[in-house]
Amino acid sequence: MFTDYSFRNNGIGIGANNDMGRFDVTLNENDKYKFKVPSLRNLKYSAPYMHDGRFYTLEAVLDHYSSNVQEYANVDPFLKDGLSLTIAEKQQIQAFLNTLNDTEFINNKLLAEQ
Repeated sequence: MFTDYSFRNNGIGIGANNDMGRFDVTLNENDKYKFKVPSLRNLKYSAPYMHDGRFYTLEAVLDHYSSNVQEYANVDPFLKDGLSLTIAEKQQIQAFLNTLNDTEFINNKLLAEQ
């Protein structure tokens, strides 16, 4: 599924809906702004992105991770300083993510809503 099923603070910050993430369930301060890590499969079919749909493109998501991560005490350690992705790296990541799109799965009638 290309996810670890964890909850992480990705430095997205507070959105228009003031969603505090996992904290709303656990009331644990360390869970503020932590959201479930989604699958990377079939991203082509799952826009808009992030828990609140604030990004309409994968490019916008990568821009966030590259230079717009907000600092919180519990931000994921991998994102503490942002990812500092180059344009070429962003293109390579998008190309990789596109290999995880499965049109056969998406169009399988046996898996469609009835």
